[in-house]
Amino acid sequence: MLERALEFLGLDPGFTEEELKSRFYLLSKKYHPDTGEFSSDSLFKELIEYRDVLNSYLEQKTFQKLNVISHPSHFQKSDYDIYKLAREAYDSAIHEYYKITDGNPIFLKGEENPALRKLRNSLLSAKIGFEKLIQSFPESIWIADAKDTLQKIEVWFREP
Repeated sequence: MLERALEFLGLDPGFTEEELKSRFYLLSKKYHPDTGEFSSDSLFKELIEYRDVLNSYLEQKTFQKLNVISHPSHFQKSDYDIYKLAREAYDSAIHEYYKITDGNPIFLKGEENPALRKLRNSLLSAKIGFEKLIQSFPESIWIADAKDTLQKIEVWFREP
């Protein structure tokens, strides 16, 4: 399915989020049944499905990158390296959520809010990183911020 999604949107396997958004925008104008070249909505629905597949693929790549933090390899990352990766994952996830919701009301029930489900998946990698920092470097200068950010992350997982 990944290969078909890449082919449909005309992207290479090493695509970026910006490239995905750009291609989606161009193709959505082409395939939208109201404004595009086709009156059927089947291509537009397929485009949305493939965009979601590729977004999930990007999230998995980010998670795998941060998962390296929780499974140290032959070299040890510094406390700042772990903190920086976790902080970048957190900031990126929150920024993307607010960009998607664009000021719309926030519903903390995942089944009512697909953007929240996506945010929760993205926040898991940040959570792993901050927990690893706290466990591996209890005396780090980054601990206070890591603990504070973990508390903020937990708010996004509460169900009303």
